[in-house]
Amino acid sequence: MTNIVPFSSFTPFSTTTIIAPRSGGVTRAVKVEKAKLRPAAPKTGRFGLAAEPRPVARKIEVKAPPPPAAAQLYVHNGQSYVRSEVFEHWLDEAARRVIAQKPGRMSGSYALEIVAPRTTRTRHFGVMERPLIELLMRCRVITAALSPDRLSVSYGELGGELSLTLTEFSAP
Repeated sequence: MTNIVPFSSFTPFSTTTIIAPRSGGVTRAVKVEKAKLRPAAPKTGRFGLAAEPRPVARKIEVKAPPPPAAAQLYVHNGQSYVRSEVFEHWLDEAARRVIAQKPGRMSGSYALEIVAPRTTRTRHFGVMERPLIELLMRCRVITAALSPDRLSVSYGELGGELSLTLTEFSAP
């Protein structure tokens, strides 16, 4: 039996056989399967960083590679300054390394302590703050564009990585 209306089904929302007329008068049966349900993410009723499964931490310690030199961070595109390809590449690689350390997240104001090796890339402390904040935002360790309430940068470690320590900030 051929239905008058093509693609109508006898039992909707289940495994059905659809019969549709083809040109030349030949009909063909097509089996359609119901979509399988996928497990949904648990609903917390919160959005943004508050909905992250990572716990809120009072102290976070991570290692990260030093950012590119100050002259390589941004380029002028004719109208404004944008991130350079070197900076974007560093952000991607550094984010992978930080996320692999599985840091917690900061819920509010924080103090940032940076211990850097003494190299030519780390001799300008003032330039290191912005790239590292963008790295921590990309890794969702801190909320968007939240600068530290206290920043401490010093030379100390040997090796090629920066040691970042974020602690919960409470005003004295």
